Amino acid sequence: MSSSVGFKEGGSILKTVLTLLFISLFIVLLLVACPDPYQKVNVDGSAFIYGDHFNEKTTLTLKGNYNKKEYSFQGSLTIGDNIKLEHVLFASGYSLISYVRAERTSVGQVFFDPKSLRVSFEVTDPEIYKLITYQEYDGKSKLVVSSPAVNRDEAQRVNEELKQMKAPFDK
Repeated sequence: MSSSVGFKEGGSILKTVLTLLFISLFIVLLLVACPDPYQKVNVDGSAFIYGDHFNEKTTLTLKGNYNKKEYSFQGSLTIGDNIKLEHVLFASGYSLISYVRAERTSVGQVFFDPKSLRVSFEVTDPEIYKLITYQEYDGKSKLVVSSPAVNRDEAQRVNEELKQMKAPFDK
């Protein structure tokens, strides 16, 4: 009788080990099949702002996460020394949105390539326009920020190339 009791105990240990092995294999497969959808974005470099009545070299910092499944960025944006937008959301081809508490600001249309980390956006918000140019926004003057760029030609090239890229939703 004691040998059959030992066999039953050995069988339950084997079942437990096989169950744990199956669960472990399932977890590993789940982790491999569902990779992290977030890509860290850390851009800190040269930028150029150009428009109908404005040309200026500056710096641009973009820090946050790009969600590869939703094709969207969430983080912060700094232009030069005086414009810091802490809570920024955007998807390439759509509006760059900034939040300060419950206040929502649409900065303008943005184009972004998560592979090359190039970004270009038009500034149509009157307050941000004035912070950059020190002039009132007339509602029609064009103002574009592009990075990386050190002059107007490079900034325009970045802007045009990003506009020509297919939106991730169209692929």
